[in-house]
Amino acid sequence: MIETMKRLVIFGIGQIAEVAHYMFAEDSDYDIVGFTVDDEYRDRDEHLGLPVISFERLQDSHSPDEFMLFIAMGFGKVNDQREAKLAEARSKGYDFASYTSSGAWVWRGYEAQPNTMVMEHNTIQPYVTIGENTILWSGNHIGHHSKIGKNVFIASHAVVSGAVTIGDNCFIGVNATIRDNVTLGTHCVVGAGALIVNDARDKTVFPGAATEASKVPSNRLRSI
Repeated sequence: MIETMKRLVIFGIGQIAEVAHYMFAEDSDYDIVGFTVDDEYRDRDEHLGLPVISFERLQDSHSPDEFMLFIAMGFGKVNDQREAKLAEARSKGYDFASYTSSGAWVWRGYEAQPNTMVMEHNTIQPYVTIGENTILWSGNHIGHHSKIGKNVFIASHAVVSGAVTIGDNCFIGVNATIRDNVTLGTHCVVGAGALIVNDARDKTVFPGAATEASKVPSNRLRSI
């Protein structure tokens, strides 16, 4: 008997939704049947060759008994917007897909929670746990025994060392580094390239340090 593919609707029509569509289509056993957005943002009937359905009326055509959702939203309001939409969809009775890239290295005991996305070249070491509705973009290192909370967004090439705890709704920027045994509270923001060596309270912000432009223009450089 041939097992039928699981049918999936993606919430969103922005860039993250397009990436999610590509990943699920190319590297999962889900059959993507359409997109859905709130009616006020529904500015088209079709996207990437699939129908765009009003979220307010999704249950009429795509029953929670037959279809799953993936909430493909970013880190707006420190992930609160994605968290709220997950809760709203759950109240309608929907279950949620998760995606773990075949190009990620994931320890055998890892269990993907609802609405998680682990993209290519992530390393998830032994005894790591990752909460629901969390997105790991490409190329991160998550060290052994670390605990990543719910509704977290980790951008590319961050290093989370061993036994780190990251609270719910945190954002970790590109190339950030968190030292081993550090605990971050909820709703923390770690900027691009930041180095975190001490624990942090809820809602702590670590700004990324930008490189200042040289006063010497490129045509006056002695060598390059």
